[in-house]
Amino acid sequence: MKPGSARKIAFAALAGLAGAFIGAPAAAQSFDCGITGNATAQAAIYDPFNPSGLGSTMVTLNMTRLNPSGGGKTSDVGFYLTGQGPETDNTIVTPLSVIGQANIYGTGQNIFYNFGSPGPLIDLSSTTPVGYVIINFTGNNAASDTVQVTFNIELPGNLDIAASQTLDFDVNFKCKGTGGGPPFEDEGTIPNAVSFPIKVLSGLQASYSGHILDFGEVGDKTDADIAGDQLTYTKSGWVNVRSSGPYSLDMESLNDYRMTYPGGNLADPDQRLLYTATFAGQMVNNASPTFTTVICQRAGLDVKQIPLTVELNEGGETKAPSTDYQDIISITVAPLVAETVGGLNCPAL
Repeated sequence: MKPGSARKIAFAALAGLAGAFIGAPAAAQSFDCGITGNATAQAAIYDPFNPSGLGSTMVTLNMTRLNPSGGGKTSDVGFYLTGQGPETDNTIVTPLSVIGQANIYGTGQNIFYNFGSPGPLIDLSSTTPVGYVIINFTGNNAASDTVQVTFNIELPGNLDIAASQTLDFDVNFKCKGTGGGPPFEDEGTIPNAVSFPIKVLSGLQASYSGHILDFGEVGDKTDADIAGDQLTYTKSGWVNVRSSGPYSLDMESLNDYRMTYPGGNLADPDQRLLYTATFAGQMVNNASPTFTTVICQRAGLDVKQIPLTVELNEGGETKAPSTDYQDIISITVAPLVAETVGGLNCPAL
């Protein structure tokens, strides 16, 4: 008799895609001047699992100058963009034109810099800036605080970025202005100040690797034999996950963690073999077969492994002879929308 446990691991590995919420730009710090940018229209979709990335995509942002209190107005802002980590490296952002009460200098060049790379020195007097763009606001009223700037943006394939509704970058800037007192200048970095309407999909890939979950021949083994040699009668494998967003895990057994042979009666103790399964920090068996859905943090694009272990609980000495004792464990791995609250580090469970 050669009973096997869960030889078939049936994965409903949902390689699905889901949206996320629209995030507002980060609140500006207390600078005397500066700039933020955002757009509400959805312009493009980025799939982190697509090796071709996102080709040249034109988007228009509302660029709003920051003004100090007391009536002052920002006149000139020079800026370039960076990410908050290496996950957005090799992005290309090219300003093209401006609509509104403003002039723009430095169009037609990439103004995005990889994380940790030194940026250019900004000279606000230049009309041919290199490596950054300058917006010269010509209006001097509240209606002229916002202009529309058109950009081309290109994203390389397989960026390990989290699922989101927008793609946000830091603004590194230098600015000046007048009004409400003496002329003023400022410079610095505003985190997540420019928000491009690019939806990063919540995608997921899952697979199984490891041992065949087969306990081998146990027809001559007693319960005491099994209990005394759990190393031999414990088998393990891994669920491999890659995801750009959070995901959920579920597990169930076709026979409530009992193996039997074709035509066998699960209600008859002589025609079944009990076993225990442990996955994502939960232990389940026939006495307690309910697995509680686990919400997991995003795995990223590097493969993360979540262990699955099964232990045989009975010997086959008193069981009905058969070479085909088995059960089927089904594990469901499903992507979740980016705003899902909480989430565990599931590979560490």
